Amino acid sequence: MKLRQLEAMRAVVARGTTTHAAEALGLTQSAVSRLIMQLEAELGVSLFERRHGRLLLTPEGQHVYDVAQRVLNGVDQLGATARDVRTLRSGALRIISMPALAFGLLPDTIRRVTRRYAQVKISIDVGGRAELEEGIAKGRFDLGLATLPVGQEAIDIEPLCAIDAVCVLPPGDALAGRAEIAVEDLAGVPFISIDPRTMLRFRTDELFGRAGVRRKLAIEAQSSMMACALVTRGLGVSIVHPFIAATFGDQLVARPFRPALRLEYGLLFPSGQRRSLLSEVFVDWLREDVGGMAVPSSPAAPAPAARAPARAGAAAALQAR
Repeated sequence: MKLRQLEAMRAVVARGTTTHAAEALGLTQSAVSRLIMQLEAELGVSLFERRHGRLLLTPEGQHVYDVAQRVLNGVDQLGATARDVRTLRSGALRIISMPALAFGLLPDTIRRVTRRYAQVKISIDVGGRAELEEGIAKGRFDLGLATLPVGQEAIDIEPLCAIDAVCVLPPGDALAGRAEIAVEDLAGVPFISIDPRTMLRFRTDELFGRAGVRRKLAIEAQSSMMACALVTRGLGVSIVHPFIAATFGDQLVARPFRPALRLEYGLLFPSGQRRSLLSEVFVDWLREDVGGMAVPSSPAAPAPAARAPARAGAAAALQAR
């Protein structure tokens, strides 16, 4: 049994004659008649009887037609679903990100994608490094964002950008008038540290250790967001991701920090898994948004790392469809 035979049956029921059914299907009248006869022969039942010049379903034909309708409706729905996926009228993207990147890098791109493709679903989990690496390696997420390096072998990694961390101070702080803050300036200053399991905390402690500078370790916050919130309350200074500092506007003062503490950010994908069109579009637009981001650490915007040529331009390709 072939779908074309069921389509011929549906067209005859809708149009009443093989001639009109042939016009609807773009076939000859003899081709439609042949398809109906083949279907009757395979099923062993008579599907139509002729009355007053029209073909009407037999009782047996009605039973067959009811089932055929369900089959053809499913095929039609499958085709519509495929079109929706190709044009991003539907689809889902599962993202997991470290907290600072989730708050600082993702919202603008999510807004951009969902405004353009209103029917897609984007889910975001926020997790630590171990949770993120495990989730990506096991394929529970399509995309991850993390500070580099990442050591999992079952993960494909693409650089996203590299940006210098900034020193954040309360407005009116004695150091706020300086163009940049040196590590020596923070000797004895109340300092708000972040979670010791993060790469930023590790790199910050390492830098101060090498410089031999002792801070007054007043408070430990779970994230850069919380550290910045505490800085706005005048509880100390901190070293944070620059895009997090930017979200606080004039509630705090962000200054370049010297020696530079450069942080590298990467995109993580399950190794060997083909990426969806929605994933490709999201990554393209995320790179654009990061490339145009103004951060306090430098007058120049962070330059996104070069992407793999084979995956470039997914959004542009979709727009051309």
